Amino acid sequence: MREIYSSQVFGIMITTLFYILGDYLYKKTKIPLFSPLLIATILVMGFVYIANINLDSFLTDLSGINVFLGPLIVSLAIPIAQKKDLIKKYLFPITIGSFIGALTSVLSVLILGKVFNLNEDIIISIIPKSASTPIAIEITNRLGGIRAITVAVVVISAVLGAMIIPILVKMFKIKNPLIIGMGLGVSSHAIGTAKALEIDSTAGAISGIALVISGIFTVLITLFL
Repeated sequence: MREIYSSQVFGIMITTLFYILGDYLYKKTKIPLFSPLLIATILVMGFVYIANINLDSFLTDLSGINVFLGPLIVSLAIPIAQKKDLIKKYLFPITIGSFIGALTSVLSVLILGKVFNLNEDIIISIIPKSASTPIAIEITNRLGGIRAITVAVVVISAVLGAMIIPILVKMFKIKNPLIIGMGLGVSSHAIGTAKALEIDSTAGAISGIALVISGIFTVLITLFL
């Protein structure tokens, strides 16, 4: 049985299964807390702990999935190409909003990290929290951070943003899809974009564009760190 647990095929299959389960729960409930990414992460953590599997071995078993991270980063350019007319119409506010969002995210981590006297490795790992997971991982790898922490904070920030922003939208009666899309795309990337699509199709399109542009700005900003 131990040999089965430690096989690469089993690792990929169980991770995929947990994600499908999370996706099913989210589609049934529409509750952001049941995000497929969050559910799969929690279930994998529980499985590794209960089955007493060596974490390093398990991560090595999942190395096949990492092959897709590079192409996934490149594929983020697709939403920009598909929504070029929308970009032309809202190019200035999207660009400025994405830049301010990315800069604020990075600076807040640096400032709060120093205030709370966090270890340098922890600060570096949290810096790309508002970028999508593939981009955040690449930034962490370049800066020398801890990938596991990066993935965790990316998921947490995305889920929290997808939960809180819709509440704020209702509270302040925000109707402009540009504002809704920018807020969700910049702060909650892919999960936020999925939520934006549920609210309004235009907000979803803007969110998709914002997550890509803010991710690019995050990469550029971290080049100076």
